Amino acid sequence: MNQLSKKGLSLSECVASYDLYAREVRCLAASTREIQRRILRRLCRFCFDDGPIAWDAICFTDIIRFLTAEFERYPNRGTQRASLTSMRTILRYLAENNMVPKGWDEALPRTATKRHAHLPRQLSREQIRALFKASQGNRWIARRDRALLLLLLLLRLGLRCEEVAHLKWQDINWQAGSIRICSQKSRRERILPLPEDVGKALVAYLRTFSSVPLWIFDSSRSTFPDEMRRLHIKAISKYLFKRAGVVGGSAHSLRHTIATTMVNHGASFKDVSDLLGHRRLSTTLIYAKLDMKALAQVALPWPGGER
Repeated sequence: MNQLSKKGLSLSECVASYDLYAREVRCLAASTREIQRRILRRLCRFCFDDGPIAWDAICFTDIIRFLTAEFERYPNRGTQRASLTSMRTILRYLAENNMVPKGWDEALPRTATKRHAHLPRQLSREQIRALFKASQGNRWIARRDRALLLLLLLLRLGLRCEEVAHLKWQDINWQAGSIRICSQKSRRERILPLPEDVGKALVAYLRTFSSVPLWIFDSSRSTFPDEMRRLHIKAISKYLFKRAGVVGGSAHSLRHTIATTMVNHGASFKDVSDLLGHRRLSTTLIYAKLDMKALAQVALPWPGGER
């Protein structure tokens, strides 16, 4: 039986035990595990305060009270849906270890999911120019080249932050002009062509190292663990957006921007799907809402003629 079934478990031991299950058994991505760890910590503090973790002392009403408090704290429906999904996974794990009765996960309320209900958030040309200008503003050559390289990888190749964090120098085939992307989310690899500007940025950044490290985005002083490297990527992108004065944008906005640009320039949804590494083509179809040329062809004439 898993060590989570013991009484008197500390919060850190409880979270570490669940995270091992999420990684080894469920094969969840690092970003998903980070969300679920936060929810598990809040659940433990809600039910047990700072005392030992004893799951057999709680009832299903405690779970509902916790979720009610979470929903009041985070009114966004997307956040609420993520909380429910995480809670179901946690309850299944607890049930597998005989700490709570089976079926609690199925008893949780469900939220309606409207696929492709929102438009992808893309950036304007002015915002892109502001980001490039912000990447050139650092006096330290290594930091400046790192920021520019990250911006190009996110914008030109549409990479996720975790994909950038897992890039190795050996993933680059200089002779073939390609780069291998290993996604922890889709559990697949894909080979993408290496644009000339991205290649030049890689060379400029590599010259700031005295020796070639294993990871492209690694510390020059000490090696980052996987999770720290991903958070480091997010911190750099957040700094760029703040320095550029782009409000409401994120690294994922650059991914939406390149996909929208490709669609509006005539690229097929299969091409966009291959670039972004989507497992299903239906995921890519959200960008059909931003295909202005196609939408103009199917738009109905305004009643009464031109206005």
